[in-house]
Amino acid sequence: MNTDKPSWWNEEHASTWDRARGALSRDWQQTKHDLHLGGHELNQSLEHTVSQATGSEVAPPIDAANPPKVIGRWEDVEPAIGFGYAARAHYGDRFPKWSSELERALHDDWHHATTSWNEAKAYVRHGYELRH
Repeated sequence: MNTDKPSWWNEEHASTWDRARGALSRDWQQTKHDLHLGGHELNQSLEHTVSQATGSEVAPPIDAANPPKVIGRWEDVEPAIGFGYAARAHYGDRFPKWSSELERALHDDWHHATTSWNEAKAYVRHGYELRH
C-alpha cells in the first residue's frame, strides 16, 4: 500500500483520479500556454476537461491537441448571415447597433426550417454587423 495516501483512499478513488489526472494535466498545460507561461496549445476547453475527466470523451495523448471545432460549412451558415445582412437594410436606421430590442424583432422574423434561432443568432448578428 502507498503510504502517502490516507487510510480511506481505495481503488475507486485511484481509478477516478487516474481518469481525471490526464484531463487536468492537459488543462494545466493549456492554462500555462494561455497565460504565456510555457505549456502547449492543446485546444483544450473547459468542456474538454470535464468530458475527459468524467470519461465521456477520450483524451488525446498529452502532446497532441484536441481536434479543432468545425463551425460548419458555408452552406450551413449562409442563410443566417444573409438574413442578418439583409436585416441591416431593413432595420439599420432604427437599430444602428445590435440591441435586445432588435434581437427580439429578428427572432420573431426568423423562420428557418432546420436551424433554430439559438443556433443562428450569432451568424445573424455577424451578417447584421458586416454592413456597419
